[in-house]
Amino acid sequence: MLSMVEYVHQRILDYKDIHTAIDFTMGRGFDTVFLMHHAQEVYSFDIQPIAIDMTRKKIGDTKHVHLILDSHENFDHYVTSFDLGVFNLGYLPQGDKSITTTTSTSLEAIKKAVKLMDKALFVVCYIGHEEGEKEARVIEDYACHLDHLAYNVSVYKMLNKGKAPYVIEIQKR
Repeated sequence: MLSMVEYVHQRILDYKDIHTAIDFTMGRGFDTVFLMHHAQEVYSFDIQPIAIDMTRKKIGDTKHVHLILDSHENFDHYVTSFDLGVFNLGYLPQGDKSITTTTSTSLEAIKKAVKLMDKALFVVCYIGHEEGEKEARVIEDYACHLDHLAYNVSVYKMLNKGKAPYVIEIQKR
């Protein structure tokens, strides 16, 4: 079975003609690197300089990838629309676990993203810590109430692993 990140990457391959993609939570840069190979332009956000440094080493001097030291809820200061977006909520793997995405900024970013996306948004929720559980509940509640005539919303998760991460996919119809 695919990991959550592998699942998201596999689903992204189903979308064609990706002009602009956004990695809303750069972290160690794995989604940014994946998107770099499948989109004409990539914007990647993180609030930690270490994330920018790690990702820059992975992408080299690629001109169509923009690494931005800013919070994901400010992405609309840099782009006015995009095709695909990925959120991996939580904290930087092998980083400071006290620095996490937060319910308020993630929800604000997701609400803006839903309005500005042209194809799909993938949100990987990590519920293994307190803020992550709260974040997931609020985001799932928001996604459940999106107009079904405008959006398809699905969830991919392991039913037999209580605290495992899971994916919410929001697809524009």
